[in-house]
Amino acid sequence: MEQLGTTLGATSLGGPTIPSGGMGLDHPVQPEELTGIELLAGLPWPALRELAGHARRCEFRPGEIVFREGDQGDSMHVVTRGQLSVVRPSRDPGLVLQRLFRGDVFGEVGVLNAAPRLASIVAIDQSETVEVRKEDLDRVLDADPKAMRQMLGTLAFSLTLAKEELARHNSKLESKVRERTADLRESQLELVRRLAHAAESRDDSTGIHITRMSRMCAQLALDAGMSEAEAQQILHASSMHDIGKIAIPDRVLLKEGPLGPEEWEIMKTHTTAGAQLLAGSRSPVVRMAEVIARTHHEKWDGTGYPEGLRGEEIPLVARMVAVCDVFDALVSDRPYKAAWLVDDALSEIEDLAGSHLDPDLAALFIAKRPDLRAAE
Repeated sequence: MEQLGTTLGATSLGGPTIPSGGMGLDHPVQPEELTGIELLAGLPWPALRELAGHARRCEFRPGEIVFREGDQGDSMHVVTRGQLSVVRPSRDPGLVLQRLFRGDVFGEVGVLNAAPRLASIVAIDQSETVEVRKEDLDRVLDADPKAMRQMLGTLAFSLTLAKEELARHNSKLESKVRERTADLRESQLELVRRLAHAAESRDDSTGIHITRMSRMCAQLALDAGMSEAEAQQILHASSMHDIGKIAIPDRVLLKEGPLGPEEWEIMKTHTTAGAQLLAGSRSPVVRMAEVIARTHHEKWDGTGYPEGLRGEEIPLVARMVAVCDVFDALVSDRPYKAAWLVDDALSEIEDLAGSHLDPDLAALFIAKRPDLRAAE
């Protein structure tokens, strides 16, 4: 679409109406010229011949208005020469909505029900049309009921094709929307993963803890009866569980020895800091990540932090993350300890069930015995 002013110069649709039809031309209209009009294409030849006898040629000068938006419809035109523009001053002043060239048809609604014109038509250069008036078409159809039936058949067929084309178009649009949504979601998740790894890399140079722990969370979710979609959500959300570590100073986060009381209080703030970083998102994954970041250090017996939640007061996803987070921390090397053997780590999970960890989830985790190689 383009600005009308750039094409028509000083032409204004606000001035006096130039009578519809322009200048009539002498040479008669041939029936063949009407077959290009889809509405009339199905009429029998005698009806087309009679209609052509009543049709007239019209010529329009550059800037001349064929008809205005809101005028009563009384005719249709097929362009035989030149170029015209479709504009809608009431909604998009000065904007060219469509250009019409040889063979294009406009005004069909007007010959069917005399409805007000939906747009204005303006000649861009010296143009010619063939005009078919409503009164002439009505006369032909009244005299030949068969012609009426054939025209209705043509309309019905065109409507069917239009519906099919619309369905195909909608299907393509839906497919493109799905592809675009998937691309956007993957981009968002990639950003989330990179941000989570950036936080984790401050005290885990390999970043394997996030990958392994989040995959164990997804598997535990499936084992607990969650759907594949829910498991995928927790897969991505759990990777952000320690994102609040970004706010913890190196002197605390990277300290090799035990933390003092003040240092420990600082360390515990990574839960609330992470939740604040993730707060306010419309993304279901990020909203879940906010819950996990805040509550994954709560304990089943109520001795955790930051809020001292107990039992099922702790969100289910956070209880799942707690099991997997503790286990993976045990089997990972840390500056202050060597990695535990898997069997020893599972024994510790069993010992922590009912105090630190949800006993049912801990038992399920032990029963399924995670394959760490598959989670890397």
